[in-house]
Amino acid sequence: MKNERMSRTFAPPPHIQLSGQSPFGTAREAEEIYSLVSSVLASALAGIDNSLPGIIKLETLSGGRSGAYVFKATPLATDGCTREGVPAAVKVAPLDAGTSERANYDQFVRPLLPPPYRPDLHGFATAHHRAALCYSFVGDGERPHTLTDRLAAGDLAPLYMVLPSTFEKLRECWYSVSQVQKAGVARYYLERYFGDRVSATATETILFGHAARYFNAQQRAGGYRIGKIIFPFICDALLAGGDIRPFTSCILHGDLNSDNVVLDRGGTLAALVDFQRTGYGHVFQDLASLEASVRINYPAHACFGDILEIERLIALDDPAIRGNSYAMAIRGIRDTARRSFRLDEAAGTYQCAVAAIGLRLMKATDLTDAARARLVASALWSARVLVQN
Repeated sequence: MKNERMSRTFAPPPHIQLSGQSPFGTAREAEEIYSLVSSVLASALAGIDNSLPGIIKLETLSGGRSGAYVFKATPLATDGCTREGVPAAVKVAPLDAGTSERANYDQFVRPLLPPPYRPDLHGFATAHHRAALCYSFVGDGERPHTLTDRLAAGDLAPLYMVLPSTFEKLRECWYSVSQVQKAGVARYYLERYFGDRVSATATETILFGHAARYFNAQQRAGGYRIGKIIFPFICDALLAGGDIRPFTSCILHGDLNSDNVVLDRGGTLAALVDFQRTGYGHVFQDLASLEASVRINYPAHACFGDILEIERLIALDDPAIRGNSYAMAIRGIRDTARRSFRLDEAAGTYQCAVAAIGLRLMKATDLTDAARARLVASALWSARVLVQN
């Protein structure tokens, strides 16, 4: 009887058909989100396809690590037929995050990012402490296929297809708009990802725990020892010399991980999604974020000692990485930075981005040991390169 009552409590309203299990934790949460989804779809889907009003089929998609709910919403015929209308994607996020994404879309995405590279925003609604955004559905097939899907399958071909075309286009729009030179790249990352030095240092304590586990790291004055190699504290390396490193600031995606790169059936870019963090920032940030996605998702098999060595070769741009598909994928991303944004003139700021993003991801709880070990090793080697150059 209890399970039957729970099932009735979580049941969607009559005009919504939920496909699969309910993703909600409480009846109140389910009620609020169903109401918000209905509100944003009422106007949005009418503008997309007003020939199929009435019932909506709702399928849960991944919301990544943002804590948002993402659904595929498909209007169904109400005349007894099995016709389906044009689907849409609905994202339900915390109010501040959803409101920020809508503002970023209106300011940076709609006017600056060409239509083939973005979904259309058809609707926006708020209720209580949540916001809903209704986008056009991008990608081929029943579910969007992302670059993460292909990386996890060991397929690097889409990465090599996306890099030249996408970043060439972004260089023509976002990355060329309002470029300015600023000082203090490390302070930029510490404020963006951690808020302050205290929070960053606390996160580095987590990183050290993983470094001790994977690489037998030992803490010493000024840093860590792994075998015969001395690594500086990452926060100290980032802020070395008072952090006067200049960096190029421009418009960027802000969270260009592989979850946010949607592909078509051929493995080429269908669109970028998730604009909560879109705005002004370090020109190399999107590429460094994409590096982190390869570290997290590509299933290269290696022992922890090999991981530390491979990340050393990557950090030093050593020719010995040839033949290692994982390392060459990272090299491909850096070659894009080199061709498009003069990486060689600002290599230190790129290493800052890699170290800061690796440190930030220590807060993630869904990483494999191999992924976390790569991120730890990349952050350590980037910090070491920073203090040596």
